[in-house]
Amino acid sequence: MRWALADFSHPFFNSLVRRIVIFCVVAGWTVVEYLGGSQGWTLFFLALTAYTGWGFFLSGQVGTAPPDEGGAGKQPPSAGDGSGDER
Repeated sequence: MRWALADFSHPFFNSLVRRIVIFCVVAGWTVVEYLGGSQGWTLFFLALTAYTGWGFFLSGQVGTAPPDEGGAGKQPPSAGDGSGDER
């Protein structure tokens, strides 16, 4: 399992409008912190803005779900296909 701040492959982020709104909110809050004179929070939100911008628009991760690891999509073998005990 890889560590990530956000799972960009989650189906919630498939909508381009959602990604743009989230990016604009984070970028807007960066501007609010800058205008408020808080250097530490400005740097934090600037880094968060860069991270979300990369994750949403440049990484190619959005809309790609990880492969099914639970085996939920597997079908049991049918009878008579030669892959089981036939007595």
